[in-house]
Amino acid sequence: MKSNWRYFVEDSVRRHLELQIMEATKHKEAYGNSENPANSQIWVAIANLSKQIFETNLRIKFLEKTISDLINKQISEGISKAKKRK
Repeated sequence: MKSNWRYFVEDSVRRHLELQIMEATKHKEAYGNSENPANSQIWVAIANLSKQIFETNLRIKFLEKTISDLINKQISEGISKAKKRK
């Protein structure tokens, strides 16, 4: 009897592995109908990772813009205050 290979994955990675497997399992019916379910399951996992990266990039861009806007606002307010002092 083969042991579960997932138990041999490093602890710091195992949690992420299990989450990706759970996410891919949500599409089991789709890849189960494939001629090569194992290959299709990997592609589903890749698509899930791609979606996560895309969403993370959107969040980062939003945060970068927000920070940039705040900095520009502070700079503008600082310039206005400096002009008033003169």
